[in-house]
Amino acid sequence: MKATSGNAEKIADILRQVPALNMPGCIKYNMAIEGDFICGYEEWESKEAHTASMQIPEVMALVSQAFPYIDGMPEMLFEGESII
Repeated sequence: MKATSGNAEKIADILRQVPALNMPGCIKYNMAIEGDFICGYEEWESKEAHTASMQIPEVMALVSQAFPYIDGMPEMLFEGESII
């Protein structure tokens, strides 16, 4: 995802709180920051587990905190999907 200018670290600070949440089915959660870009890597037991995690109130709260600093909509790919 792309942060609005100078706000990648704000997004990262918010998203660093995610691993502490109880998200059933989450195997791995990591991210990397380069300039205004943040690349998140999440490994889930299933696509459905990820979808369900987005309904957890604490997850929804963190995501809503990050959105004002995101430039556009983040892109997500699931295993087997292609960016082309």
